[in-house]
Amino acid sequence: MSRLYFWLVLPVFLLPASCGEDNRNRDAVEEMIQQEVTERVATYRENRTQRCYQDAVKDAGILADSILLLEARLSRDTASKPPRPTKPERPVVKKMRDSLLKVAPLLSEDSILKILRLEALNKDSTQSDSLPETSTKRPKN
Repeated sequence: MSRLYFWLVLPVFLLPASCGEDNRNRDAVEEMIQQEVTERVATYRENRTQRCYQDAVKDAGILADSILLLEARLSRDTASKPPRPTKPERPVVKKMRDSLLKVAPLLSEDSILKILRLEALNKDSTQSDSLPETSTKRPKN
């Protein structure tokens, strides 16, 4: 009976040991999950820090630009343009003496009329219907 008892009791003791969960696999999986979570958290923090740094630099640039513009506006010359100069008064026109203004003509009226009459006569005489067929030579002027 002791052998039979031994064979009946042995499976009862071995059953929990053989059917128990394998903690080694569970520990390895949890460790890998913890590593992945740690890596993702580190990546998120790094990205968030970079974005925060870029936003801070952008805001600082805008603030610096506005300060520079304000300083430039405050330091600019506030004096207005000088007024437009007035026109000077018209100068008094000096009249010259009458004796200086009189100029003698180069040709007198009589000589101009004579020249015009001679030209008209020459013009009439050079036309073909006014010349007679038997004409004499005219003297040259």
